[in-house]
Amino acid sequence: MESLVKHSHARFPDRVVVIITLIAMGWSGGAFPAQPPPAAVQPTVEEAQKSPLVDPTTPEALFDAVVLMIDLGRPNLARAYMQRLLRLKPDDAALLRMRDKHGPAGFLRLANLVSLQPESVTLLQAMNSGFARFAADTERIDRLINELEGPPTVRDAAILQLRSGGALVVPRLIQQIGDVTKTTVRELLTYALVGLGPDVVEPMLAVLDAPDPDLRSAAVQVLGRLGNQKTATHLWYSAFSQQETPGVRVAAREALARLLPDDRDGAARLSLGQALRALEAGARRRLAGKDRGAADDQGKVVVWRFDVNAARLVRESAGAADAALFTGSRLAQQALALSPENPRLQTLFLALVLTRERAATPWNQALGRGEGTAFDTALLAGDEVLQSVLADALREGNATAAVAALEVLRQLATRNDLHDKYGGPSHLAAALNYPDPRVQFSAAMVIVEIDPRRPFVGSSRVVPILGRALRNDASRHAVLAGPKPAEASSLAGLVEQAGYVTVITSSGRRLFKEVAARGNVELIVLDANVTRWSLSQTVANLRADARTASIPIVVVGDVRRIASVERLRDRHRLMLYMSRPANLKGLSDRLAPFLKGLAGAALSAAERGERARAAVSLLGYLADARGRGVLDLRPAEAGLLEACEKPELVDGAVYALAAIPTASAQDRLALILVQPQISTGTKESAAAHLGFHVQTHGLLLKASRLDEIRKAHAAAKSDAIRSALAGVIGTLRPTAGLVGKRLRAYRVPGAK
Repeated sequence: MESLVKHSHARFPDRVVVIITLIAMGWSGGAFPAQPPPAAVQPTVEEAQKSPLVDPTTPEALFDAVVLMIDLGRPNLARAYMQRLLRLKPDDAALLRMRDKHGPAGFLRLANLVSLQPESVTLLQAMNSGFARFAADTERIDRLINELEGPPTVRDAAILQLRSGGALVVPRLIQQIGDVTKTTVRELLTYALVGLGPDVVEPMLAVLDAPDPDLRSAAVQVLGRLGNQKTATHLWYSAFSQQETPGVRVAAREALARLLPDDRDGAARLSLGQALRALEAGARRRLAGKDRGAADDQGKVVVWRFDVNAARLVRESAGAADAALFTGSRLAQQALALSPENPRLQTLFLALVLTRERAATPWNQALGRGEGTAFDTALLAGDEVLQSVLADALREGNATAAVAALEVLRQLATRNDLHDKYGGPSHLAAALNYPDPRVQFSAAMVIVEIDPRRPFVGSSRVVPILGRALRNDASRHAVLAGPKPAEASSLAGLVEQAGYVTVITSSGRRLFKEVAARGNVELIVLDANVTRWSLSQTVANLRADARTASIPIVVVGDVRRIASVERLRDRHRLMLYMSRPANLKGLSDRLAPFLKGLAGAALSAAERGERARAAVSLLGYLADARGRGVLDLRPAEAGLLEACEKPELVDGAVYALAAIPTASAQDRLALILVQPQISTGTKESAAAHLGFHVQTHGLLLKASRLDEIRKAHAAAKSDAIRSALAGVIGTLRPTAGLVGKRLRAYRVPGAK
């Protein structure tokens, strides 16, 4: 029996796999009556190694056995085979054969199984090292390339071995194509590239940037054979650019006709309009955060570029988001090259480059300035294009693009940009209501620096935004409405766990009033059965009001309401419908993808400090006569009072408080005078501003505070502080008797 099995193993490997499967599953023949299955007993390593029926001996067979045992739920046997495999120390050729059969994903899958670690991780590392050595062995690759000119059997074997190197062998093949002069050899190498399969698509896209038209033509032909509809996006420019050679244009159109399933009439039916639409759509998808490659644990993806100076392909790694924005920028720029005066394409390209630059720059740093930077490019594009970038960013929910556009608009915006010709809010005013603190603050900065001379739609939002920047509150806020208190409380609890300070309201009308009044709400949650304003009416009112139009809305309800809510989503943007979540994970799994990109990362402590200093400075600017009367400073009083507690902000806060005509502002100025920890310079400034405040708005201090000031004056040891306090006391309109007493107390100095 043993010899028979061994003989069968040699001649019929598939039968052995069946035998292994049946034995592993504990199968018994049909001649025996069915018996209850015995308790599962995992074979030991020794039992697996001694089995006369299952005896894989080659590295490939052992790897097959590992995969099979994992699929059958036998981790102990899988581990035994893995250990035997490593003891054989497979060479690079064996590792590449295993990779060809199971793919990199097969190795990665085993490496992630705790039951097979650390051996499975060791095997993955060995495979990656062998793969890299194969790709770096140019002599071997050159030998295989030379074999492509041999007989069909030799050529096919060479292509099969080159395929083991995947995309990594493409640079050498491209070099060979660029060096050869014979058309037949070039066609043969192009054929070989096609034989390598879809792995070569990404590097071949980079070859489209090569200066050699023969290389570009080869790339187009390969992409036409191996690509798909997404690949076709990258061929439109080659097909219609007048800067391209006629041969490449024809090849690109033929490739497009092959890749586009709806193009029944072939290349002749393709048009420039199609090219522009396809390039624009591809760029917009990447601006929206789509079409990103699969990233590794560090968020990196493999990218290819053609080094023009070295005339070769280069493989690099880059962040997934940055790589997508780079590709989107290229597509938009290609579309712009085909239609240079198209305002929509100008806006799209500028949005992409600004978004990419802003995403790569720490939030507490300004965009880079100078020739060749995205910032200077935007300046040269002018105010009108930037206003369009801002409008698109607000409409599409791209906070990063909005902040970048506003940063440039600080140098370009004028008072005319505050007023919409149709009487509604301008793009700058709309940014004040966008549910992201960076966008709001950036818009407020632009507006204050414009120095508005008359009120505008949304002007009441500027000062509250600056005031909030002074308060040490990094919380995100949400408002929720639901008809049933128990369900609303339960849902609010989940929203709180997701990181929001949540306010519960009982009706759609009350929710609207709450959100519109607050100005700091980043999320609205509506029960689908909300009353006193139905769901559709509540959503319509929220979207019609500039203060609430850009805030994301999440509707929670039952499955049967999906159809009606979908109709709402078609009419109103930034909406999500989800079934009622049972736990935090259920909420987060739907909420996180929906909100991704709508707002930037949370403000860091350093960034909050920078914003607070900027806010104090801007409020001080508004305290001057130029800003008074247009932007009321009173909504910022609470923030200024809090800023008085911070040494780095108190001087600016004192200056701004002096312009607020309230008793609390006057009292804070007086309190600073009697606090021992306050510096002399700050007390002198506070005294001067307090005197001005009393003269302008009258005496609003309580008697107890006046007594504290008099006592502080009497006890002061510093001449500067004593003089400052005297100036305040002098503004209190003393009686004639008190004046006489003070004058008599003066010591007249002797004659000199």
